[in-house]
Amino acid sequence: MRILHVLANGPPDVNGYAIRTAGLLRSQAKMEEIEPIALTSPWYPERETLITPLELDGVIHHRCLHPVHDPRATGIGQRWVAKRGQRRITGAAGFASRSLLSRAIQLVLKPIRPAASWMEERIQFRRFTRRIIEVAKAENADLIHAHVPHRVGLPALHAARILGCPFVYEMRGMWEESAVAGGRWRDGGLAHRRFRRLETKALKAADAVICISETLRQEAISRGVDPECITVVPNGVDSLQNQLESSPLFEKMRDKLEAKNIVGYIGSLRALEGVDLTAEAVSLLRNRGVDVDLFVLSTEPGQADLIDHCQHLGIAENAHIVGPVPHAQVPAFLDLIDVFVVSRPDVKVARLVTPLKPFEAMGAGLAVVLSDLPALAEIVEDGKTGCLSPPGDVGALADAIHGLLADPEERFRIGRNAREWVSLERSWDVVVAPTSAVYSNLLES
Repeated sequence: MRILHVLANGPPDVNGYAIRTAGLLRSQAKMEEIEPIALTSPWYPERETLITPLELDGVIHHRCLHPVHDPRATGIGQRWVAKRGQRRITGAAGFASRSLLSRAIQLVLKPIRPAASWMEERIQFRRFTRRIIEVAKAENADLIHAHVPHRVGLPALHAARILGCPFVYEMRGMWEESAVAGGRWRDGGLAHRRFRRLETKALKAADAVICISETLRQEAISRGVDPECITVVPNGVDSLQNQLESSPLFEKMRDKLEAKNIVGYIGSLRALEGVDLTAEAVSLLRNRGVDVDLFVLSTEPGQADLIDHCQHLGIAENAHIVGPVPHAQVPAFLDLIDVFVVSRPDVKVARLVTPLKPFEAMGAGLAVVLSDLPALAEIVEDGKTGCLSPPGDVGALADAIHGLLADPEERFRIGRNAREWVSLERSWDVVVAPTSAVYSNLLES
């Protein structure tokens, strides 16, 4: 079976979306019955990583270029989209450098931006659909497997219907709820409702749906998707053995943090992640006389706000916030941490979407403390493979952390149980295996 995976982004980026993609495709490429091919979207003109075709782990990654990067893009619409893409690349610095008249015009036109975004989306949809069809034909794809969001799913759905092949949609997040949690959109606002409606359209039109958690499966069912059409393929992790790629930064931090009690986190620093609450718990513990430091490795830029927050809490000298680093170097840093914390707040996206980062920590044998939210509670058995703490309760979070720091034997027991569970139940090869049956059933029907 030749499967075309249509993606928003992917390797060599190091965000959770790209890391899941890499694990899924790498495991499928090992299967005798599946030959995966990938195609990334034109939605990120600012990411140079998505311009050049790539072969990774034996999987070809084709590109659908944004018009700004494609000299063959012609026509008024394509050139207009290219100009908008160039503005995204230039960013805020470009806005500041424009003349006063140009900046004034942009501000006057701000109310019509939603209409302009809709027009751009329509143009990009047509471009993306053509490219999906082109790649699917060239690669003799038997089935199209698209991954959220709908800006990927709907063009892929249209292409699949034109080609007459099955269409699978993977619900691995809720981008509209992430936008609300990050403060970009208002819950129930026009943008939020429109995005949700189009996500639901892609879900209901799919021949099969893959969800990364039971919580997302229930969400899909609530939107009208037939439960019989849904398969859960959770996040996974590779074996960390033989992956410990060191670096000068790791050597420096190892020397600095040696013999300290370290509460740690590795990942992005979006408000959704709640790392500020972890910092507050460390501050509370230090005020109680507990000798503990905070270590944060951010895999994406954005440390300034957290550094300011730690200074405000009075723990600047005990907060070590570094990064970013390539994902291949991340496993080594896990060895610096005693207790790994994911203190996501109680917002809808955190209740429904399971993050990737705890699996890597558990696979490294770390004791994890997670917010007691449905999507996170799926990951651990409280007191056996991890600990759950009420979301937003800094005191309870501090108590859970202190309990593990004060009892190394208990901490090691939980970490050992976590590593064994991940090895048996959440390796990529294990979690990806059901996709073969999903594809086969569609192609045989």
